[in-house]
Amino acid sequence: MFDEPNKLIEDRKTQSVLHLLTEIGEMMITSGAHTARIIRNLERIAVGLGYHCELVLTYTGFVISVYKQNKFKAHTLAKTIKAKGLNFETVSEISILSWDVFENKISIAEIKAILKQIKAKKVYSSLQLYALAPLASVALCLLFDGDWLQSLIVYFSTLFGYYVRRELMLKHHNHMVAFFIGATISTLFIHLTGVIFNIQIKEAMVVSVLYLIPGAVMINAFIDYLEGYFESGTSRFIYSFMLVLMIAFGFYVSNLIFSNPFINDLNVFDMSQLQIQIKEGLEITSMGGIYLSKILLGGVTSVGFALMFNTPRRALWTVFILGGLGYFIKFLLFKELDVNLILSIFVASCFVGLSGMYFAHRAHTPPIIFMIPAVINMIPGLISYEFMMGMIDWISGDKGQKPSVEEVIQTFSYGISTVFILFALALGVAFPVVVFKSYTVKGKDLNVMIKKLFARNS
Repeated sequence: MFDEPNKLIEDRKTQSVLHLLTEIGEMMITSGAHTARIIRNLERIAVGLGYHCELVLTYTGFVISVYKQNKFKAHTLAKTIKAKGLNFETVSEISILSWDVFENKISIAEIKAILKQIKAKKVYSSLQLYALAPLASVALCLLFDGDWLQSLIVYFSTLFGYYVRRELMLKHHNHMVAFFIGATISTLFIHLTGVIFNIQIKEAMVVSVLYLIPGAVMINAFIDYLEGYFESGTSRFIYSFMLVLMIAFGFYVSNLIFSNPFINDLNVFDMSQLQIQIKEGLEITSMGGIYLSKILLGGVTSVGFALMFNTPRRALWTVFILGGLGYFIKFLLFKELDVNLILSIFVASCFVGLSGMYFAHRAHTPPIIFMIPAVINMIPGLISYEFMMGMIDWISGDKGQKPSVEEVIQTFSYGISTVFILFALALGVAFPVVVFKSYTVKGKDLNVMIKKLFARNS
């Protein structure tokens, strides 16, 4: 008789824990956390509250069960998730919260109060994002041997495209449409300035849509695959593939518009000589200057993407260091030592991944938070550009005209190279995360973790 009130109280508490974990899981999925991290954080919080939980996660929702001792008396809830985004500040803060719950056994009311603060927290203002994030494209343009005039054009093309895409997504419009419009606006602006001022825009076009590439989603997909979460990984891959398809379509539409002969009538100024003078006047010739510029520009690119991902401010210095050094290693291996491009990128991304494990507890941030923006500067921009242009040439060719065998082989070689480079990039970052997943960097040193790992496997 007296057991009934106690059972009701216990059931209500279990329901509270269930809804709390569901809310946290939704926040992590919509903020861009990979599956294993979501599961680890939710299980850690559940244990801290005196419960066990079991989860089935996909990229569009999850099912969670919570129980104390008897799993056959578990409370279960299914949640569908439509929103997608990237907010590494939220992922980082929830990770910190999970340890606080696990170690200090804080109450449900306190957890809810902290979650409310996390939701309300704005890492960067809109002005900061719109002013600083386009610098990533500027740095990429210079890394791809573009001149400062093209870099200026790229700044504004990224600003306009990023603004429209972000505003559409904030208003919960279809993501595919938002990415298509963003890509179209950016490439149209570059084409238009190229025609009006009669200047070279190839390098600007190469980086024109790279700020839209869903690199973080792709890397998370690889991590999911490596850890056995094939359903989530496949969902992420399909989602990222659709976004890339819409980006490519926007690129194609703008190229189609500016392939018309009457477009040349828009030429008003001739700044081609000025462009040559700017390029020659500001060109770095000393080897030391070239090396330093690669490090600095690589770091700036990574920080620009980190801003787009809402990476915690405290981690930006780490992103800059790892991004700069990672790109320099890739440049040194590929350009100076003639190492294969894919292998060069894999080695550089492995360096970022392993170094990220070391810096994690110093930045008080999960390593993946700054690993992803740190390797984004190694996206195969030029190769993917050549692949897209090859495909566009096929589609836009004269009626009945077929591409030559050499053109087909060359175009597909660009596409295959792009896929393998992305795989090398993702694997280099994902490998340390998967290998060291049994160890927390909280309060530990990487050297100790490595010794433990080898002792365990010997």
